[in-house]
Amino acid sequence: MLREFMLIFTINYVGMLLSKILHLPLPGTIVSLLLLFFMLQFKILKLEKIENAGNFLLLNMTIFFMPPTVKIIDSYELLEKDLFKIIVIIIVSTFLTMGITGKVVQLMIDFKERKEKK
Repeated sequence: MLREFMLIFTINYVGMLLSKILHLPLPGTIVSLLLLFFMLQFKILKLEKIENAGNFLLLNMTIFFMPPTVKIIDSYELLEKDLFKIIVIIIVSTFLTMGITGKVVQLMIDFKERKEKK
């Protein structure tokens, strides 16, 4: 499992370096995710090589969101005046994200079914 984590973190580091060196408008973490996606998609990297570490990270994802959440709670007085606007933005963006994600998944399922029929 240590090798799997090292592989994931190495891909993350390479993505961050690419973002910095090429002065890309995307954050390094996004470049890393795209790099990992394309490596998996084009079978450069087999899923089995990172599956256990990936599942562990997914199962423990809440750990990664705790520090920012605590910091937001510490900054409540700064957010208090615009709290209603923030809540509306959170609700709208959540539904937009759910809708767009659902549409993309449906398109991918349709694409896969058409590909399997051929």
